[in-house]
Amino acid sequence: MQRSLYEAFCSTASRLDHREAWILTEDRSMRSIRWSEFRDQVDRLALWLSNGGLNAGDRVVNLEPNSHRWAILDLACAAIGAVHSPIDPRWHDRQIQRAIASLEPKAVFSLGQSNPTHTRGLSVPSMPIAQALDQATCVPSVAQRRSWQEIQRDLQLANILWTSGTSANPKGVMLSHGNLLSNAMAKLDAMPQDDQDLRLNLLPFAHAYARTCELTAWYLSGGTMACATSSQTLIELAQLLGPTLVNAVPSVYEYWIKQARVQSHAGEQCNLRTFLGGRIRQLASGGAAIKDSVRECFESQMLTIFQGYGLTEASPVVCSNRAARQEGGQTVPAILQGVGPPVQGVKVRIDSDQKLWVQGPGVMQGYWRDEFASQQRIQSGWLDTGDCVSIGNLAHGSIRISGRADDIQVLNTGYKFAPRILEEPIEQIESIAGCVVVGNGLRRPVAIVSLKGDSWTDPESLLCEIRALHKDQPEHLEIAQVVVVKEPWTIENGLRHWKGGVNRNEIVRKFAPP
Repeated sequence: MQRSLYEAFCSTASRLDHREAWILTEDRSMRSIRWSEFRDQVDRLALWLSNGGLNAGDRVVNLEPNSHRWAILDLACAAIGAVHSPIDPRWHDRQIQRAIASLEPKAVFSLGQSNPTHTRGLSVPSMPIAQALDQATCVPSVAQRRSWQEIQRDLQLANILWTSGTSANPKGVMLSHGNLLSNAMAKLDAMPQDDQDLRLNLLPFAHAYARTCELTAWYLSGGTMACATSSQTLIELAQLLGPTLVNAVPSVYEYWIKQARVQSHAGEQCNLRTFLGGRIRQLASGGAAIKDSVRECFESQMLTIFQGYGLTEASPVVCSNRAARQEGGQTVPAILQGVGPPVQGVKVRIDSDQKLWVQGPGVMQGYWRDEFASQQRIQSGWLDTGDCVSIGNLAHGSIRISGRADDIQVLNTGYKFAPRILEEPIEQIESIAGCVVVGNGLRRPVAIVSLKGDSWTDPESLLCEIRALHKDQPEHLEIAQVVVVKEPWTIENGLRHWKGGVNRNEIVRKFAPP
């Protein structure tokens, strides 16, 4: 395995040289950058950062959205051993300021005019990455480039990535070069990709899913990358570029189905394959559980959605569906059930509370400046995922995640249950957009549901339908009441997280019966 992200990138860049690395789609124009040109920009920026006083171990904050410049900064930091800590620019200012103050960075990169960034008395230079690239005119020597590649950085901190904050305040997760490279290689083992692929990116590189499954995977396998700024823009670019690889979250797949149907009703001959450019080879979903009905809709048009499971603290991939492959002259069929088996190099175990623990080369070094939380989360080399498993076949197949351990509900009769086992069947009902089942302190569970569009269903009729779906559940898990919420569950109103999953705590706070 390569010793650093920079070495992995240089190996691919040398191999592909004048091939197309990135397609720029900004300002409604389109041009491409070759691998050799991309490496030249990385090396110039690395030298500029080094000459400006940035040393190995110094932190660099990046507040910009995805672009080729984002990747150039990431690789330039990797070259000189600086620690790149991207922050999702959609965060609230207060969260951003808190994270920057904790990091004490030497530099901050953000869109807009150059200015100092002030946090708790700390003032650091801030400028757009584009401006830094304009100033990075000096070319490093051959010896300097070679020395960057040869430094042993596999155990050295590469990124501080921030958790999404779905269950608590965001924490800075410390990931080494080795963490990120090993996990990307494991993902590529499960879902092989190569230098003929064209990736169309939508998910933020500031989060571990896209950081590993798209960006680091691109460093290793090559091919061409392009970025979309929204689900709608991705559709437009897909029809122009014909991507072969797309990663998304469940809400995005649901949006595409809806948009494809709208076009079909408008009289256009449209199916999901042509809708996404006609060349899709692999679709992947993560970040939250995807509905069976969504996967079946794509599968009906010969588009398989590979699902995975992971968490930032594991770099992030723990499990993944696997593509069919040839081994020893035999065809090994694809594994598409649940979230798939553990990926290469990852060991898992399930404790007496059905909680999943993970061990492997992707497990984080710890939380940034939070030793207590690190010790709580990693015990004897095993990472506590905080997630519970409802079905498991660890030796031969897939596992199924039943929900967060923190979400376990306790009825006033003392019975405990994971709400996902009740929510998943309810979410398969055509009119249901989302569901949260609550039970804490109640005699029987209550289902809070959001309906799709303008549809309306009588709560009593819906209750009968739900009870029929749950007929195999024990009596104490029979749904006692359905609460129908007319307000849509969106990221903007705080009822969903950016990944598309529901914000359980906020929904319970606003809509659960007293």
